[in-house]
Amino acid sequence: MAEQKDTTNDPENMQSEASRATGKEKVSENERIKLGDVVVTATKTEKVLEDVPGSVSVITQEQMQKQDVKTLDEALQYVPGVFARPKKGLMDSGPSVRMRGFNGNKYTLVLVDGQPINEPYYGEVAFAAMPVDNVERIEVIRGPASALYGGNAMGGVINIITKTPEKLEASLTGGYGTDNTRRIRFSIGDRLWDRLSLQLGLEKETTDGYIATPIVHSISEGDGNTTGGYATKNSTGDDKWVVGDAGENGAEREGINGKVTYDFSSTGELSLNAFYGRSAYDYGEPHTYMGTFGDSTTYADAQPSYRARFQPNDFINYTGIGEVENQGYGVGITELFGPVEIHANATCQFYDKQYTLETGSGDDNYSNSPGMLSIIEADKWFGDLQASTPLFESHLLTIGGSYRYDDATNNYYDIPFYRSYDGPKDYYFTAGGNAKTWSLFVQDEWQILEPLTFYLGLRYDNWTVSDGFSGEPGDETKYPSATEDCYSPKVAAVWKILSDTTFRATAGHAFRPPTLQELYHSSTSGGTTYHSNPNLEPETLWSYEVRIDQSFFDRKTNLSLTGYRNDIEDLIKYDSDGDDKNRINIGEAQTYGVEFEISQKVTDWLNLWGNYSYTDARVISDPDHPENEDKQVTGIPKHTYSIGSDVVYKNFKVWLAGRYFSKVYSNSDNTDTEEGVYGSYEPAFLLDGKITYSPIKYMDVSLSVDNILDSEYYQYYAMPGRTFMAELTLKY
Repeated sequence: MAEQKDTTNDPENMQSEASRATGKEKVSENERIKLGDVVVTATKTEKVLEDVPGSVSVITQEQMQKQDVKTLDEALQYVPGVFARPKKGLMDSGPSVRMRGFNGNKYTLVLVDGQPINEPYYGEVAFAAMPVDNVERIEVIRGPASALYGGNAMGGVINIITKTPEKLEASLTGGYGTDNTRRIRFSIGDRLWDRLSLQLGLEKETTDGYIATPIVHSISEGDGNTTGGYATKNSTGDDKWVVGDAGENGAEREGINGKVTYDFSSTGELSLNAFYGRSAYDYGEPHTYMGTFGDSTTYADAQPSYRARFQPNDFINYTGIGEVENQGYGVGITELFGPVEIHANATCQFYDKQYTLETGSGDDNYSNSPGMLSIIEADKWFGDLQASTPLFESHLLTIGGSYRYDDATNNYYDIPFYRSYDGPKDYYFTAGGNAKTWSLFVQDEWQILEPLTFYLGLRYDNWTVSDGFSGEPGDETKYPSATEDCYSPKVAAVWKILSDTTFRATAGHAFRPPTLQELYHSSTSGGTTYHSNPNLEPETLWSYEVRIDQSFFDRKTNLSLTGYRNDIEDLIKYDSDGDDKNRINIGEAQTYGVEFEISQKVTDWLNLWGNYSYTDARVISDPDHPENEDKQVTGIPKHTYSIGSDVVYKNFKVWLAGRYFSKVYSNSDNTDTEEGVYGSYEPAFLLDGKITYSPIKYMDVSLSVDNILDSEYYQYYAMPGRTFMAELTLKY
C-alpha cells in the first residue's frame, strides 16, 4: 500500500518532503517505499495530488489499458481543457495536443521523466515514439508553467513517466483490426539484487489505411465532355466538384524504450533512459470517379452550364511519402546530502524528418511524376540542476537552473520520382539556425497554517538565436543574432477549507520563444508563399486561475470547477497579403475558460465520470487586420465535453466513453463556416468502447470499437469511420 505522509511544520518531515522526489526516504538499503497518488510535475517536488497548486490530472497505466490507446496523445483526449485533435490514424504525421486555447504542440511542454522532448524545429512531439506499455503514468498540468519550466509551457505541461519495476513483470500483446491493421507490443522489467531495475518496451503497428483525401476541383462556366463525380463545396462555401480520391493512406510505426535505474546508496539513484521511434506513411494508387484520369482537354460535366477540368497529375496533388525518426538519451542522478536533495539531468535528442511532394504537371502521374524532397535534421542538448531543502520551520525551498541548445537545418531537393528517396538530387533551398537558452529559477513552498500553503516562484530565461540562414545554397541570407530576457513570476495558494473542500488560486507570467522554423523557414504551397520572420519576438502572457474541489459521501462523489483568464501579447500568426503570408507578432489575444469535472463511484465495480470545458480564445487587437479582431483563435473548439463509464466486474472490464468538440476555425477571419466538406473542421460526437475478458490470470482478450456510431466528419481530411481492433495479451 502506498505511504502518504502529512505535511507539517516539523523540519524532519520537511526534509522527507524534499527527499520524496527520488521515490524513497532516508531508510535502510533494503527498505523500499512505493509512492501512491502523488505528482512531481506541478512543483518539481513530489506532492500528494490533493495538495498541488493549479489544475492537475493523472492518467495511470491501468486507465490506458482499459482504453484503446494506440499512441500516447490519445490517452489525453478525455482530459478537460485539452483538445487532442482527431487523427486519420497512424497516417497522421503531426498529432497535436492543444491546451487552454493555444493552437499547436509548441505551446505545450512535453517531458519524458522530467526532460523535454519537443523537437527544436517545429516544436512538435513524437508521441508515437514511446511504447504505451512502458509508461507508468502521465501527469497533465493545465495552465502556464514558465515559472518552473520556461518556454513552450504557455498552455501547460505533460510529463510522461516511465516504469521503474519493483519485480518481474512482462507482457506480450498482438492485435488485428480494420484496414488490415496489425499491432504488436512487448514489455518486460525486473528489479535485480534490490538495487538495479531494468525496463524494456517495444511496439510496432502497420495499417493499409483508408481513403481520407478527395480530389476537389473548381468549376467554371462551360460544358463538360465526361460525366461522373459529385458536387461539393470548400470550407468557405464555394462550389466545387469531386473527380476522384488520392488513394488509401497507409502507414507504419515502431517505438523502443529502455530504462536502467541503479540505487547506488540508500538515498541516491542513477537512471539511464533511451528511446527510439520511427513512423512512415505512403499513398496507394489514386482513384478516378470519371472513368478516366483525363488530359488537358477533359472536363467533368459538373452541373448545367458548368464544368471542372482535370488531368492525371491532379490526382496525386500534395501526396507523397514521409518518414520521421526520433531518438533520445538521458542520464539522471538524485542524492540526499543531509537536508538537501540534489537532482541533475542531461539529455540529448536527435530528430530526422523527410517527406516528398509531387511537383509534376499535366500527364505526370502516380507512376512517373517528379517531386521535391524535404529533409529536416535537428539536435537538442539539455541539462538541468536542482536542489530542494527545508528552510526554517515552514518553508521548502527549491532552486535550480538549466541550459538548452537547439540546432536545425532544413534542405530541399528536386528528385526524379516523388515516391522514392533514391536517385539524383538537385539541392535548391536551405534554412536553419540555432537557439540557446539558459535559466535560473527559485520556488518557495510556504506553509503559513496547516490548511494554507503559498507557492512563490520566479524564473529568469536568457534566449539567444544565432547563425540563422535561408535561401539558395551558396547565396543564403544570413540573419543577425538576437537575444531576449524573460522573467516569469508566479504565485499560488492551496487552502484546505474543510477536509473535503479545497480552494486553489494561481497568477503568473509565461512566454514562448519562436521556433527555428518560424524564424527562418519560408515555403510555397498551392501558389501561396509562407514567409518566416527572423525578427519575431517571444509571445508572452499573464494568467489567472481559481479552482475549487469538493467531495461528498466519503469521496465517492467528486466535483471540481475551474475558471481562468489568459492575457496574451505579441501572439505569432500569419498576416495575409494576397498570395503571401507573413509571420508577425500581432497585438493582443485573450482567453477565458471554464472547466467542470464530476466523478461518481456508484458501486465497487462501476464508476461514472464526465467533464465540460468552455474556451473562448479571441484576438483582441490586430492593427494590420482589424477585421480579425474579436474573432476566434484558429484551431481551438469553444465547447468540449466527455462522458464515460468504467466497469470492472469479475473477469470483465468495460470502458465506454464519448467526447464532443464544437466547430474549429482555420481562417483568422472565421469565414470557413461550411461543414461536411474536405478542408473543414466540423463539430462531432465520438463514442468509443473496449471490453476486456481475462479467462485466466495471465491472459486478456479484448475488443475495441472506435467511433461506434460511425460518425462521418472532417478534420480537414475525412476522419475514420467505425473501426475494430481485437487483441490477445499474455502477461506475467
